[in-house]
Amino acid sequence: MSEVSEVAAHKRQSGVTYRRPLNTQQLTTLHYLYWYRFCTSKQLAVALQKSSHKAIQAKLQILEAQGLIGKRYNKSYKLAGRPAEYFITPKGARALEAAKPGTTNPKTTKSLYKNRTVSDDFLRHCTAIRETAQRFIALYSDQAARKLQPFTKTYMVQHSTYPTWTPDLYLQYHPTKNTTQHCFVDIWDGAKPFFVTVRKTQNYIKFKEEGEWYDDIPFPAILAVCEDKKAQTKLNRQMKRILNDAWDDELIFATTTKQLLYEAEKPTEKIWSKVDPDDDVELTSLKGLMPPL
Repeated sequence: MSEVSEVAAHKRQSGVTYRRPLNTQQLTTLHYLYWYRFCTSKQLAVALQKSSHKAIQAKLQILEAQGLIGKRYNKSYKLAGRPAEYFITPKGARALEAAKPGTTNPKTTKSLYKNRTVSDDFLRHCTAIRETAQRFIALYSDQAARKLQPFTKTYMVQHSTYPTWTPDLYLQYHPTKNTTQHCFVDIWDGAKPFFVTVRKTQNYIKFKEEGEWYDDIPFPAILAVCEDKKAQTKLNRQMKRILNDAWDDELIFATTTKQLLYEAEKPTEKIWSKVDPDDDVELTSLKGLMPPL
């Protein structure tokens, strides 16, 4: 018997189950769940470039059986036609870090222990962030070039250059080969009271004045994806007041609605309402929103 066979036989006799090293798709799945906290199987299928969520069900079951991921699902989901939401476990985070050192950070990993008990609103918001990021990529990137790169709270909490009250997404948009635009994005889906929306918008002003944003990069545009037109109009009014009080010509606030973002077919479409402290709201494209760097 060869040395390898003897080791395998010893493991079987001792009750140790041999598992193959995690493959690329499994690591990608763990990485996305670590990045976004919660994802549906459909969202993960998009990340893995699969045509259907059914194509990855077996892969998810393997990761779940190994204790590397978990899912939130109960009878109410089935009645509502709601898909399960998957999350990475602390064990999964350790496996990810072992395979790709430097991928995880202690602060985010510690929060994973709460995944089974976080509120439903928080869970839904996490999947909404992933859905919005996918939509941004689909609209503002193409097969020839990765023109838009989204970063989540998991990335931002590691760096002092971002607000402590982190945006839902930080975007680096490359409309041309030699230009880059920076944006902070929040998804306002009605889960939080409106005054929280206003306070977070005001917090960006404080961060611009007291934070550690890069000296050689223009301050990011503040973008808001609103639940509907009514919420957008209300937020535009508050943003105009905040800009009037700020006396800062470099600040850029703009909003759109979820419907406009999802119905847009070309990156040049003017779906963003740029708020002006003195004039009416101006419709513009993402590229036209701010001077590129």
